Amino acid sequence: MGDRTERNRRTAPARNKYNAGIYHAVTFRLRRDGSDGITKEKIEAAAEAAGQSINAWIIDAIKDKL
Repeated sequence: MGDRTERNRRTAPARNKYNAGIYHAVTFRLRRDGSDGITKEKIEAAAEAAGQSINAWIIDAIKDKL
């Protein structure tokens, strides 16, 4: 198996094209000081406790709210 960094560099254009056609990118921002009651660390801990990736956990949270 070749160097992973080199392989990732070579396959990045195809991967980016695929992702652009399949996914919508949604960005949200959290205050670093946590003054809004939530921090990145809280989200990471909740996702880990649920046995999910952060992305999957956020999607589930949004589904629950909808």
